[in-house]
Amino acid sequence: MGKRDVRVIAVPKGVTVALLIFTTLAMVALFYLLSRHAYLRPAGSTAQLLDRVVAAEQAGRLSVSGFVAALWPVVANILLFMPWGFLAFVALDRPQRPRAATYVIALTGGVLFAVAIQLWQSLLPMRVSSPSDAVANVFGVLSGAIAGNVRKQVRFRSDY
Repeated sequence: MGKRDVRVIAVPKGVTVALLIFTTLAMVALFYLLSRHAYLRPAGSTAQLLDRVVAAEQAGRLSVSGFVAALWPVVANILLFMPWGFLAFVALDRPQRPRAATYVIALTGGVLFAVAIQLWQSLLPMRVSSPSDAVANVFGVLSGAIAGNVRKQVRFRSDY
């Protein structure tokens, strides 16, 4: 069978920006809804959480489910902010702009967004996060930005 034509689907920047705005609003709504249903006391900083995991492992009391439960808040923050980082990178990426500058702008926006969320949650009566979550949020933005950059090098081919 011969080689088929390559079809490129171009998504306009306006659509990407609209998706970024929608994602931002959805995240803010999610944080607001979760803050009204907080049911656990703050777990402390991420460093304290990791110290407890290491201590439990050294004492031989760490199960796989305990490990996953201990690290889940960090993983959830990273996964939640990845789409934001991806969309921010794609919206800001331009052929004439150096790739490093796009990373810096996307990360700066992600840091500002994560800090704004933390400050806003500190004003709410019941917050679900701790200030150390902002670090995981920024790591999620960075991971999403890396995925946004990698999307240019990955090509999918489907024979349907």
